[in-house]
Amino acid sequence: MFNRPEQSYIVTDTVIDGILQDQANSLCQIAKQLPEGVTVLDIGAGSGILGRLLRRIGKHVVIDAIEPNEFAVDHARPFYRTIYQGYAQAHFQAIQAIKYDYIILADVIEHIPDPSNFLAELLAHIPESTKLIISIPNIAFGGVRLALMNGYFDYVDSGLLERTHLRFFTFASVQRLFKNLNLYSERILSLDRSFYRVEFDRRQLSAPLFTAWTLAHDREALAYQYLFFLTKKQCSAKPPEHIGTSAMRIMIDAIVFRPSVRKIVRNVRRWREH
Repeated sequence: MFNRPEQSYIVTDTVIDGILQDQANSLCQIAKQLPEGVTVLDIGAGSGILGRLLRRIGKHVVIDAIEPNEFAVDHARPFYRTIYQGYAQAHFQAIQAIKYDYIILADVIEHIPDPSNFLAELLAHIPESTKLIISIPNIAFGGVRLALMNGYFDYVDSGLLERTHLRFFTFASVQRLFKNLNLYSERILSLDRSFYRVEFDRRQLSAPLFTAWTLAHDREALAYQYLFFLTKKQCSAKPPEHIGTSAMRIMIDAIVFRPSVRKIVRNVRRWREH
């Protein structure tokens, strides 16, 4: 499906603490939103960050995992009841037998060549009572739009344009994907971030302040990721709940990180030093 350097799976306790303090982090929200006492399957568990978060906050759930990378599996094993090495498709029978309350796909389906087919197969092996929690990077994020306006679409090791991503989604396109699979959103979280405080080179985000202002007030442009709580049972659609940064914070960043302003700040610092 995709390959990552082994060292990228090593996550320190400091990083775990940082995730728990970051309300706009999808794994933080998943760990906090899972009810006590449920049985969970974490597909694409990596080195076990979700399992570690749940243990750190003292939440009592039964959690299994599926992960294809052998190096990651060795790191994740202490944090799960059972961990299956390989791709989920090879373990559908085990998934069907256990009847999980929740199945987590945290930043996974963008790595799959055919997400619709994969999800359809998964849904065929789970009961109506099983709920899915899926986080999706938002390709319509304002940082991506600003970079494109300046002619940049550069792949990176981690982030929205991670080089292992095979599919890109907007809010509308992922909604269509779920609708075609007869999945209904019980809840949607828009995890919002400043365009200027993520992985993009700030020089690539140069734009008139009015352009930044327009994007900062576009609700979809604020979303770095979406987090969907999905069910097979029909329910009424709800608008996304926004968690994270604000339009005002983005506009402050747009001003502070402008090259001309940064130059003034550097000159003031030099003056004070002398």
